[in-house]
Amino acid sequence: MSIPMQNQGKPITTHDMVVVHRMFRREFREAAGRVRGVRHGSRAQIRLVADRLALLLDTLHHHHAGEDRLLWPKLAERVPGHAELWKRMQGQHAELSGRLARAGALLGPWAAGAGSARGEELAAALEEAARAVEEHFDEEEREALPLAPGVVSQAEWDEIGAAAVAAVPRSRQFTVLGMILKDTDPGEQILIMAHLPLPPRVLWRAVGERGFRRLEERLAAAVGHG
Repeated sequence: MSIPMQNQGKPITTHDMVVVHRMFRREFREAAGRVRGVRHGSRAQIRLVADRLALLLDTLHHHHAGEDRLLWPKLAERVPGHAELWKRMQGQHAELSGRLARAGALLGPWAAGAGSARGEELAAALEEAARAVEEHFDEEEREALPLAPGVVSQAEWDEIGAAAVAAVPRSRQFTVLGMILKDTDPGEQILIMAHLPLPPRVLWRAVGERGFRRLEERLAAAVGHG
């Protein structure tokens, strides 16, 4: 049976998803080192690292929830010859959910001053999550995302981005945006900013970008604390 094309216009680009994945890859690679690096920092520095890690865990959870709700069911219906792939994607999400929950359960006690032993346990959990993140994104980008253009419309793809933005608390949106834009080129910046309404784009350039740079400087100083 032939699958009807859902996108009769210009095929979507999925590179914005790859850019978001790049952020998650980098942040998870650095996560354990941040926990270990701030081990002897002040309570304020530890809270700064803990806040960044909590935001990272929560943002990945919502990213995957959006895919589970808005992407995989459409692809499973419209590209049915890849049923095992969709099962693996959802299975990897479930596995990662467990890893994120474990790291989250360790994060609170560590931030509250539970000691270096709990910090090492948290760092190890974050390293395990980082490996799982890399493996999942590798397969998703290699096998799953190339199937979306042609069967997912631009409006449907934009809905995934809008849901991801809506899931982030407004007070943290510029932090997440800064995390995503951190390693982007000018073309990728345009691609990501297109998901935002005009007012946040203006505010980002006016105050958000500068505020994120200051936050990054404070985080680097916290992790470098001897």
